[in-house]
Amino acid sequence: MNKRSLTTLRALPAILTLLLTLSTCERRPLEVVTPEYVQVTIVNDWLTNYYTLGNYDANYRQMPTGMTVMLWGENSQTPIVESRNSDRITVNLPVDRYRLIIFNQTFSDFHYQSFFEANSYENMVMRANRYANTTGWDSYVTDYMHYPDPIGVSLDTFDISQDMVDKDTTIFVFYDDYLNNGPEAYAGKTYRYEIPEVSWPMTVLLYIKAKIKHILSIKKVEACISGMADGFYFSQIRRTTETGSLKLTGWVPRLTGDPADSLGYITDSIASFGLPYGKELIAERDSADNILTFNITLRNDSVVQYTYKVAKDMHYIKPDGTEARIRYRQDLQNIRLEIELPEVIYVPDIPTPNPGAGFDAKVDPWEDGGTFEFGGF
Repeated sequence: MNKRSLTTLRALPAILTLLLTLSTCERRPLEVVTPEYVQVTIVNDWLTNYYTLGNYDANYRQMPTGMTVMLWGENSQTPIVESRNSDRITVNLPVDRYRLIIFNQTFSDFHYQSFFEANSYENMVMRANRYANTTGWDSYVTDYMHYPDPIGVSLDTFDISQDMVDKDTTIFVFYDDYLNNGPEAYAGKTYRYEIPEVSWPMTVLLYIKAKIKHILSIKKVEACISGMADGFYFSQIRRTTETGSLKLTGWVPRLTGDPADSLGYITDSIASFGLPYGKELIAERDSADNILTFNITLRNDSVVQYTYKVAKDMHYIKPDGTEARIRYRQDLQNIRLEIELPEVIYVPDIPTPNPGAGFDAKVDPWEDGGTFEFGGF
């Protein structure tokens, strides 16, 4: 017998022992590991609560070019952030209770306002950026807030349950239908859940109107208003209590009635965050909470100033012309903030030295023949 055969015989008992051990092992079925998450599509409606009337904010008449979805699970410390598409995002979510914030665009798309504490659901806030005041007539104002870019926000809370994860065939169902009908109505089926959301505009159009006597004497109007909210808290859909000032330089003059009377009014409208939290209702305001100051240059280049306490003259107006309460989310639909000074501003009467001085007038009478619109200052 050669050495190779002897080696094989010596190894045979070990081989037989191994085979015997394998043959007596318990056989377990092959396990298929399935993902422990649910596919959820979040669909956001940007248009239902956005302004659609001609005299409301025109920035809300179009779809945003993108949106950001932020999801905070109770069992996680940081949010899930998805930024793509403009009205729907599909995400895979494990079992948990989620708090949701949606806003248009992305964090880097806003040029005139900034985010703070963006990882905190409770404390996430947006505030208007500011710029230094460099003009002389309003030197008491250190800085002005920028007019905010349009922003809409959606909020929600929903649950992803183990039962939702365990489904094993395919069906499409709205998340709300699932909650209303109960899981037994869809037994043995897997869902592709769609959660519908509706956004609420967080910027408010501020519209100001002032009656002027001797309006034809005016060459230029500048103004500023104090006491406006500097931003809002996302999770509470409420304005900040901190305030700032806004500059008003886009005044449009209109002549009312006979030009010989030189009676008319000026208007301006800008984007804002509205009034600060706790000042939504007139009864909550002090008259000095909002100061409106006009700096008017006359045709002879002299300058006059007028200051008014206007907090009690500010009204949130709905499209039907009635006043709105602006405290809850449902109050944010199609509103604007209006100021109409109750008294007439009397500016000095500066005689017209020659035709064409003062306003560049486009005399364009309405059908009643009483109102004329000017092209600007």
